[in-house]
Amino acid sequence: MPDPIRGILLIGPTGSGKSPQGMLIERRGGFRHFDFGAELRAAAAGQGGLLPADVAFVGQMLETHALLPDERFGIAARLLDAFLIRTRFDRERERLVLNGLPRHAGQAQALAARVRVEHVVVLEADAAAVRTRVARRRRGEGLDHAGRPDDSPEAIEHKLALFARETEPLIAGYAAQPGVLISRVRVEADAADEELHETIAKLLQRPQSTQRRKGRRVSPRMPRIGKGRERDEGGKSQ
Repeated sequence: MPDPIRGILLIGPTGSGKSPQGMLIERRGGFRHFDFGAELRAAAAGQGGLLPADVAFVGQMLETHALLPDERFGIAARLLDAFLIRTRFDRERERLVLNGLPRHAGQAQALAARVRVEHVVVLEADAAAVRTRVARRRRGEGLDHAGRPDDSPEAIEHKLALFARETEPLIAGYAAQPGVLISRVRVEADAADEELHETIAKLLQRPQSTQRRKGRRVSPRMPRIGKGRERDEGGKSQ
């Protein structure tokens, strides 16, 4: 197997803006955005090239808002491989932006042989902000997926709890790994996709060497994007 691909991981609860940010990062050039949720929805519709049994499993998983279990990671691997071929990913010149994969520790461990996560961008949105942002998504506002069947109030509460229990612990896990940079951005309910991207683009340009102090990792001060926001990364209010 070739050396792992260089990767950037977007982590945040549903509605925090991972998919729009992945799309905008890709538009900058030098990046490819792998939206695992979108790939799963396409696979459930028979567009992912999976075996019928796997298509049925993915459909049931999406219907129950479950996470892909470790024993079924082969589905994720096949979808990722197909994506890399379809997009003609250039591992020498491009970095892979991961969105929705990994979602728990087992997936992170299985993915490590294929993708070396170098930078984790954490989009931090509280439950109130998520509910407002998802409601806006359901109305088709912004760049996020509109008309998703999994945006019901019940589904959102379930996914928030699942994120806190299964996905959020990944941040500490990656922070403990040498060479992995952790950046945090606070996302307010009214944060615009383009404005949020301005901050993330700056974070992606930070050299990893500047994020260490006395042998320990130092995350950049968290900018707030939205109402009452701090526009610069040094925390000075505008």
